[in-house]
Amino acid sequence: MAIETRARIAIDAMGGDHAPDEIVAGAIRAAEELDAEVTLVGDKEKIDSCLQHHSHSQKIKIVNSEGVIEMDEEPLTSLRRKPKASINVCMDLVKQGQSDAVVSAGHSGAAMAAALLKLVASKG
Repeated sequence: MAIETRARIAIDAMGGDHAPDEIVAGAIRAAEELDAEVTLVGDKEKIDSCLQHHSHSQKIKIVNSEGVIEMDEEPLTSLRRKPKASINVCMDLVKQGQSDAVVSAGHSGAAMAAALLKLVASKG
């Protein structure tokens, strides 16, 4: 008999246009429609403020982070200079087994580099 488990998704709440407002709204919808366990990663105060503007029945976790990799920044240098940036913290949650996947609408080069550095390189 297969045991069904909920997907655990770490979402970079600070990445992308109109973040964190639009990201939080999408995360709430995903949590409800996918029955997923969602962890929003970013500035806790800003995320809390956004959550107050939405009605939702799902419990959404928040993990605080410090900083964001901006779209005009060089990914690898920025990831190393900002170890507590939201995308780095998201990847750490997967590495530590607390999340199964990461979603980010932010700097795609930074997301890819963070995944390579934290998930792929750590296995070798």
